Amino acid sequence: MDFRRTMTETAVPLALAGRHALITGGTRGLGLGLARSLALAGARVSLVGRDVATGEAAVAMLAGEGLVVRAYVGDVADAGSIAAAVRAAEAAQGPIDILVCAAGVGAPHRPVWEATPEDYRGCFDINVLGVVNAMAAAMPGMIARRAGRVVAIGGTYGHKGVAGFSLYAASKWALRGLIRSAALDAAPHEVRVNIISPGGVEGERLTRMFRESAARNGEPEGAPLQRFLATTTLGRLVGPDDVAAALLHLVGPGGRMITGQDILVDAGTVI
Repeated sequence: MDFRRTMTETAVPLALAGRHALITGGTRGLGLGLARSLALAGARVSLVGRDVATGEAAVAMLAGEGLVVRAYVGDVADAGSIAAAVRAAEAAQGPIDILVCAAGVGAPHRPVWEATPEDYRGCFDINVLGVVNAMAAAMPGMIARRAGRVVAIGGTYGHKGVAGFSLYAASKWALRGLIRSAALDAAPHEVRVNIISPGGVEGERLTRMFRESAARNGEPEGAPLQRFLATTTLGRLVGPDDVAAALLHLVGPGGRMITGQDILVDAGTVI
């Protein structure tokens, strides 16, 4: 994905100067694009991912654009692992002011009666428990300082039923409830907690899903994309820059009075 083309205009230089942003799932895909936007806005950025090589590649890519970020190995499904990554990031770059929970996984495409406990745990351990673990590691410091912003990345599947993706949709519904409740917990301590729910985000992951769908259904490769676009009011995919713009609003001055909200960035898929 070419973040240089899509993300540059979304970040106001130095708007987040002096603030430390940690982003789980930040070493690849949409998470990496969001990390880049935060760095462009002046934040000190820490990336957390499960793979050392992927983290090093992400740091090198952003360094090629003059952006200095650090990467840490951490598994959000493991409370001890993500806590250690948060401690290391804070030791290197100071207290965390912004937590972005972008780590997420899908689940096998199958009817719910064929789903297994392993499918459930694989999905919920990352998409729900992973956010709980990240918040448990980073939010106590925010609570103590009475300042901080937390943003989770959800999805439109958390707003509707989706045949063949019951577990994944359930995880996104659960995430919405988690974030709304966390916002109530954190509000007395001046910490804001929100969720952004993107629609279909243009990139390698969605392209692969459409290709697999076409092969599964025995149809032309472009058919799933056209079918998906027909479900959007604006008739287009969401760009990483669109999600980044919402994120920067929530963690910047514009988000001062926003908490417990689910910001849909979906080209009008859910209306």
